[in-house]
Amino acid sequence: MPLPNQPVDGTLVHRTRPRRADTEKADISGDVYTELDGLRYTIHLSKQAVIWIDGMEKLFDQLLNASMEAIEELAPLFEAISIYIDAEAESIKVVSNGVPDGRVKLVGYIPDPTVMPEPDEGYVPPGGWDPPATVNGLRWWTVNSINLYNKRWAFTATNSNPDESSVSSIYFSTEYDGNSMHVNPRDFRSTYGWPCLKGHAEFDSGLDTCTFVPRTGMWWLFNGPYCARTNGYGNSLTWSPSRLTEIWAGLGRIDRGDFGQEEKDHWANGISCATTDGNGYYWLTAGNRVAVLEPNSGDFLPISGWDRPRDLTEIWPALQHLEEAGIMGDQTLKALCWAHNGNRAKWFLVFHSTLFTNYPDDDSGSFGYNFIACQSNTENWYYSWNAMFNYLNGPWPYPSCD
Repeated sequence: MPLPNQPVDGTLVHRTRPRRADTEKADISGDVYTELDGLRYTIHLSKQAVIWIDGMEKLFDQLLNASMEAIEELAPLFEAISIYIDAEAESIKVVSNGVPDGRVKLVGYIPDPTVMPEPDEGYVPPGGWDPPATVNGLRWWTVNSINLYNKRWAFTATNSNPDESSVSSIYFSTEYDGNSMHVNPRDFRSTYGWPCLKGHAEFDSGLDTCTFVPRTGMWWLFNGPYCARTNGYGNSLTWSPSRLTEIWAGLGRIDRGDFGQEEKDHWANGISCATTDGNGYYWLTAGNRVAVLEPNSGDFLPISGWDRPRDLTEIWPALQHLEEAGIMGDQTLKALCWAHNGNRAKWFLVFHSTLFTNYPDDDSGSFGYNFIACQSNTENWYYSWNAMFNYLNGPWPYPSCD
């Protein structure tokens, strides 16, 4: 028996932007900068650029291409050099890890696409460079929750560079059309976030995800093996921090090994995404595994097929083809949201900077996707949050919406 409001599958369709976002405001030379001296070319990479090679290849290629196009002699070599860099990602990381500031230079000679990684400590690209300002020590974000709250979109995000010592999680919100900020990014325990979590060590390391529950008007927040519940304003605890396996019977069964050791291991570090659907069921994920739990018992649903953890591709088979959308095999679900406004429901799924939108009441079978920070057009049910792009004044982690 299918669930009411069950997600619908469909063909992955690239949803083009209604209009171009401004990508000319940012100078990325501080992260990827190429220079030529005779036949010798050097590509300078920041520590962040090295991280992109390993986890956001599509974005890295975009920035590398922009850097090399500035030098006409190197433009024809772009594709071959890009392939070589991708193949040598591990050796480049090794060099970066041995340098205090993580900088690496890749040295090659025209017309050979072979590049050798060397330490590039202390290198400063010529000319001015004005990177996006940090917010609570965060320069790069990865959204880990989306919620529709009080007719605005609320987000939490984590530091995508775990080697930086900074506030680990932030909160911000945008207007419903997604094109202007409502609350600028701040520590998730500051005003407009959840100040009642201050002093609770279970959340000192950050916030993995959260979900607002319209049925109760309260928030559930998750971090590692712990969860807590607050009122809608986030200033009062309605359930003190407790272990997930003590609150959610379904997760307790996983932890006891009812579904096998492999499943237990998969959920051992807590959950990565949470949302509630129109029936009040909780959708919790760990990586690309999904548990749908009943709101009163916290246990799995007594419905065939939904009485156990499931893989994301069992629910949305189209997600077996994520590589077509530029998502690599090791990139798991970062945010999941079921939202309802007016007479229409929608599912949002985020893999790094890519937003997938699926409508349960859409007969077309389309499963649209594009970058999460494109220009929004709610009249045509095109959802995105360009305000993030504008606020950062830079392309990462939100490339242009081609």
